[in-house]
This record gives sequence, C-alpha cells and structure tokens, in this order.
Amino acid sequence: MRKILVGIAALAILGSCNSTKNVKKAKRTIEVAIDLNNVVDDRVQVEVNPQKIKEASVVYQIPAIVPGTYVISDYGMFISDFKAYDYDGNEMAVEKLDTNSWQVNNAQQLDKVSYWVDDTFDSKKKHKIYVMAGTNIEAGKNFFLNLPGFVGYFKGKKETPYEILITHPTDLYETSSLLKKATTKEDNSEDIFIASRYDEISDNPIMYAPENSVSFNVNGVDVTMAVYSPNNIHSAKDMEEDLKKMVQAQTNFLEGFETTNEYNILLYLFDSKVYPWNSFGALEHLSSTTVVYPESYTKKQLANGMINGTVSHEFFHIVSPLSVHSEEIHSFDFNTPNMSKHLWMYEGTTEYFANLFQVNQGLISEQEFIDEMQGKINTSKRFDDTMSFTEMSKNILEGKYAQNYSNVYMKGALIGMTLDIILREESKGTYGIRDLMKDLSKKYGAKKPFKDDEIIPEIVQMTYPAVGDFFKNHVEGTTPIDYNIYFDKVGVKETVETVDVSYFLDNKNQPFLSVNDKQEIFFTKRSNSGLKALGVQGGDVIKSVNGEDFTLNSARQIIGKSFQWKEGDALKIEVIRDGKTIALEGKIIKPKAEAKNLKVQELSADNPKVKLRNAWLKG
Repeated sequence: MRKILVGIAALAILGSCNSTKNVKKAKRTIEVAIDLNNVVDDRVQVEVNPQKIKEASVVYQIPAIVPGTYVISDYGMFISDFKAYDYDGNEMAVEKLDTNSWQVNNAQQLDKVSYWVDDTFDSKKKHKIYVMAGTNIEAGKNFFLNLPGFVGYFKGKKETPYEILITHPTDLYETSSLLKKATTKEDNSEDIFIASRYDEISDNPIMYAPENSVSFNVNGVDVTMAVYSPNNIHSAKDMEEDLKKMVQAQTNFLEGFETTNEYNILLYLFDSKVYPWNSFGALEHLSSTTVVYPESYTKKQLANGMINGTVSHEFFHIVSPLSVHSEEIHSFDFNTPNMSKHLWMYEGTTEYFANLFQVNQGLISEQEFIDEMQGKINTSKRFDDTMSFTEMSKNILEGKYAQNYSNVYMKGALIGMTLDIILREESKGTYGIRDLMKDLSKKYGAKKPFKDDEIIPEIVQMTYPAVGDFFKNHVEGTTPIDYNIYFDKVGVKETVETVDVSYFLDNKNQPFLSVNDKQEIFFTKRSNSGLKALGVQGGDVIKSVNGEDFTLNSARQIIGKSFQWKEGDALKIEVIRDGKTIALEGKIIKPKAEAKNLKVQELSADNPKVKLRNAWLKG
C-alpha cells in the first residue's frame, strides 16, 4: 500500500467553496469533498464545487449503470437532501429530473452542490446493485467506496479533471489505484485523489479499513491486497503465498503485454450472520478489483474459489477491456448506455485466459483443463445457443438478451478457446489468441479505443480467412459451435458411458433442470432413467415433489433430500404440462444416464494432433 499524504494547503480546499472560486488553475477542476468522519444515520455528506459554470442551467448526474455490471443499478436511489448553493451561500432551486439527475437553473451563480449518500450493503430498498459494485458506510470501521455511488458528474462535462478530498478516521487506511496527489502531512486524516476525467473516478474504487494488507512486486507489477475481516478471522498475510503464486503465473503468461504496473485488490469479507447474501464475487476496474466473499470461508476455500477463480479472472481484465476496448467502453455513457458488441472479448477471452494460464503454467493438468471446458460446454447449453453473440452483447440490457448474460462466461470462453485452436492450426502452432490480444493491446492500449464495427474485420485482416468464417458463422451469426470438430484437431475425443446420477443432478452436479422467464423450474430435454420411468418430459414445469412445493426457494432443500431417497419408496412429482397439472407417480429407482466425457488421447509425441495441442496449451 502506497500512502501519499496531504499538505496543510489542502485543508482549506473544500471547507468553503468560496475560498477557491478565485484561485487560478491551469485547467478547470471539479473539486469533491467526502467526509467519512461525520456519519449520520448511516450516511455521509458529499460536496461538489464545479468551478465557474457558463451555461444557464446544469444537470448533475449519478450513474445509472457502470461498466462491467451490464444491469441498470440506479445509484441515485441512495442520494438524499440534494442541495445547491450560490456564491453568497444562499440555497438555490433544484429540480429532480429522474432517479439519477438533478437540474440547477441560473447555474452561473452556482458555487457548489451537496448531498447525503446512503450505502447499499445494509439497505432495505429493492435494487439491482451487485454487492461487489455496492457501497458500505460503517462508521469508524470500514468504508467500501465504489465511487459511482458517491460522486457524479455534470452533464456534458465528464471529461473535466477531478480532485477528491476525503477526510477519514486516522486509524483507517486507504487502498486504491486512483492517483494520489504528491503532497505531505503529519497525520493520517486526509487524502487527495486526482483524475483526468470522470471515467477514472468510476473505475478506481477506494476502501478504508484497519491495516490488514500485503504488498509485493511480481514481474514489474506492484500488487496490494487489502482485507477487511469484520471479526478478524482472516489476515492478508495468510493469503499472500497463494496470491503471489497466482500473480506470478499470470504475469509469466502475459509476458510481453503492456498493461499495468500496479494492481490493487480490495477484499471485503462479509459476516453471513449480518448479511445473508447468496450472491457475491468481484467487479473489475482499470487496475484493481473489488471483491466480496463470505468471512466464513476457510483459507483453502478462499484460495481455490476466490484467488484462483474469481480474482484470477478479474486480473486478466488488465488485457481487456483495460488495454483493448471500444469507444463505447472508453467514453462510457453512465446514464443512457450504448453497449459494445464485444462481450466475447471483454468477458469471454478474459475467462478463457483465467483457465488457459493454469494449464500453460503447469498449475493444472491438460485433462483438468479439458474438464473445465467441458463443464462450460454443458452449462452453455442451458442458454440460447443460436443467439448471435454480438447481437446479445449490444442489447445486453434488454430482457431476452439479459437472460443469457451468464453465457458470456461459458460460451464466451469457448469462443476464445475455439478461436485459439483455429489460430494455432492456421499458423502451424506459432500464433494464438494470446498473441492476437498482445498485438491489439500494443496497437490500441488503455487510451486509444477501437471502433465497435471495425474490430472483427481488423482481426480477420491481421490473421486468416478461417477466422473470418468463424466470426461470421458462430459469433456474429447464429450457428452453434460443434466443439468436437476442434477438439479432434488437438487429440481430444468425446467418449460416452453410462453413469449413476441422481434424479435432479448428473454425475458432475449439472442439473436436469432450468428456470424460465416466470421463475418456474422445469425439466430440460436432457434426462435420466429415473425421470423417464416416471414419465417426465422435457419442458414439464415442476409444481411439487412428494407434496412439497418446488420453487426457487425450496429447490435446494428438496434436491438435498433426494440424495437420501431409497429404492422402492414411493415418488410423486406434480408437473404442469400444456397448462394442465399432471401427477407422475412411481417407485424410486437408482437413476442412470449417458455421460459424454472429453478425454485427452494418448498419442505419440510426433503425432500432428499432439504437436498442435502442445502449441495450443503450452505455447
């Protein structure tokens, strides 16, 4: 953690906006003050000085959506007591335009706006903000500042520089990738952060917490992990070895990439007794990530699930979208978003890299990697496999497309995998998707976006006609990918065997169930001998099992009970088929199903398939 300190001159910056209105600056800077010492009713106050406004009216906006979430969040829900003041300290009229926007007229007289911010973590309001994109205000203990929840922008002035003064308890320490102003002070009570434009504010979260962090340098990247463990169960030091091992492997994998020299991990471990959250994870930012996980997890669970899974995925976002992204990402519209077509790259390639680097760096075996890919194939089949991926991406905020969002981590990664095999085959093993992303990152980088409609033709021009055919048919087009065609090229073969399963889950815990638009659970076409004997058909909506209503809330418990069922006992499942309730009754049997497994073939070292496989996985 690098703490850059604040000087005496900074003390007056926002104590009174009047004191700064006549200060001449090289470039007009929006000044923000956030007071973390004065927490009132779980809220903190924010003041914003826009400097001199030339327009007759101005609109201040809090983001409705932020990059990486792909859902409308409406952070403005948590803003209250929004006020505007003129240069004489008089309150001005404010018109609230919508959940996230406030308009001030006679704006030439505007000195500052102020408002109070409530946090999302303990809110009773119904909202769609993911916990890792959320905010926490816990007086004297923790402040989890995803800044879109605290700081907005004046419409039309998003490219204006910012300076943020944060006053905070002296026993809490900040962690952030946001640039700190190079000034000094004697005590740990204030910090000044600067940003060249609002997008940098949005993309650089800050966490204040008691000291519990580790820092190290791996291959030229300064890495810091700051941990807030409310019951002091976990320390950052305990996670250092696993984190360092992962980052070492990832930076080795990314050798030659020009990405970032700093990466910060802001980890909030929540007490499940206080916050019974079922959903948690991480959100990528420019050179950091916010992570929310249960404090009850063991060190091993955190290492396997959080560090080697979630955080490893987020780290690879330093490639895309940090270094390779479209204009829609570079100048993101936080209130009327225009989405990019290329989630196959931003999330899909990132997730693929998060798996590929592990086999490439010897952390897992080739078969373990193939098993991961097979799991993604199985899960991807729950989504619409004929939906154009670029069309879905462009319209991801709309209903039918939003329902397929999670497929970006499944089919999106498989698109990356298939493209990688095609590139390796066409180049005779010398060029893969990692080389492609490296070339794109060198051409564009963090400050130069590509045009959304031009990147696929450009990739085709850089590579091979076969790549163009793949994009046309399977990414822009609607033709499902036959993965076996590509696995065969690298000596991976599909085998079929009969295995024991349960009534609701297969031998790899993949369900024979799915959920429709009405949040009803139904049986898929993929089945087993137990369900077939009972008369279940694909598409049947489950109403009850042995008299218990089968809903999203009860499903886990009922499925758990099914593992204790005994052969010969009675079984009754009520389903809705064609609008009618049907009772399916029979005796419990031991279900079996055909399992398709992908196996790495044992072939001679000089076999062309082995050579291509080695180039693909180890090159």
